[in-house]
Amino acid sequence: MNKAVIADTKPAKVTLEAGKEYYFCRCGRSNKQPFCDGSHGGTEFTPLKFTVEQSGEVFLCQCKHSNNYPYCDGSHKKLVL
Repeated sequence: MNKAVIADTKPAKVTLEAGKEYYFCRCGRSNKQPFCDGSHGGTEFTPLKFTVEQSGEVFLCQCKHSNNYPYCDGSHKKLVL
């Protein structure tokens, strides 16, 4: 299975802490969107580990089509469902 599930057609607004490690879901199967809960098991997907330099609110991709993971780049607006 090499295609991610579209978790949502809009980004998730989340507050992140500087220096803390986060694991972004790339498969779209996690019940903790936009973060990984291990649901990718048995697929070729792995979570994306990332940190931020500055604490604050960001918009993370949930359509799994962004070219700027883990951040939303507006790709959800181009999806044809």
